Amino acid sequence: MNRRTAGSPLRAVVLVIALVHLVLGVLGFFFLPEANQAGENTLWVFSATGMLDVIRTVLGVLGLLAVFKSSAILAYSWMAFVAFTGLTAFGILSASTDTAGDAVNFGWADNALHALTALAALVVGIAATRVSGGNRSKTAENV
Repeated sequence: MNRRTAGSPLRAVVLVIALVHLVLGVLGFFFLPEANQAGENTLWVFSATGMLDVIRTVLGVLGLLAVFKSSAILAYSWMAFVAFTGLTAFGILSASTDTAGDAVNFGWADNALHALTALAALVVGIAATRVSGGNRSKTAENV
């Protein structure tokens, strides 16, 4: 199995991750607290704050760019794992305390989304590492 056929399921997972966060990020800009009443800054069940929308949009765009290159999928998956694990940890602390004026006002739905995204990115990262590691060892054997 070559790198291109092994990477296509990984590309699909990264594409879904990127599109979900890009859509939430871009649509979230229309539901910012400045334009709505307090407590109405949500997009379906997810929080929509300026900082969170920027984070989601950037990670979504980076994911879309990563889909085009196998090595970029590997790098994006590990970067997304670290980023979303950090967002999950911060989000749990943020959601468990009701502090007014929090710049990134996470809800429990956001925490679940970020935790699932971190888990998916971890699986993609491990799979991509195995695919690229397997190809390197076969190349070394042929020399």
